[in-house]
Amino acid sequence: MTVGNLVPGGDMPRDEVIQWADGFVLVYSITDRESFNFVKLAKGYIMEKKGGMSPGSYPQILVALLGNKGDMVHLRQVSTEEGDILAKDGDCIWAEVAAAEQVAPVADAFTELGRAVVAARKKNKQSLLDRMLGGKSGSGSGGSGVVGGAGVRMYSRGKSDSALPKNGF
Repeated sequence: MTVGNLVPGGDMPRDEVIQWADGFVLVYSITDRESFNFVKLAKGYIMEKKGGMSPGSYPQILVALLGNKGDMVHLRQVSTEEGDILAKDGDCIWAEVAAAEQVAPVADAFTELGRAVVAARKKNKQSLLDRMLGGKSGSGSGGSGVVGGAGVRMYSRGKSDSALPKNGF
């Protein structure tokens, strides 16, 4: 998602952007109440569109909330507690940063979000496999081969099964 898709007073991100995204980073300024209010609306909109369900029954949607301009506390309009509460309500990653002064905390938030995306993908992949095989997914080694004697092959992206015997055993 580009910065241009989320600007105060602007349109919300397009549905197709929301559907393909694995995670979202929403940034507000601690010195601008309007930006915080917009991030709250955007977060709700994303959860509604991504989940396609009623509130309270959302799938896991990975969001990092960043309160920027943490170095300008003398101009603060959004309290630390408000950011913390919004993050806890949505089970989000949250941090206050000063992007102009230190990039490391911003990079840490992206890294943490990336790790959460990878963990969620692994969990969802295993869950889908369990459903397909009736809970008999085996060790989940990720290699090609017959799983649980059911004749179903597990494929790893980029690997060929041409070395496997034609009968699947």
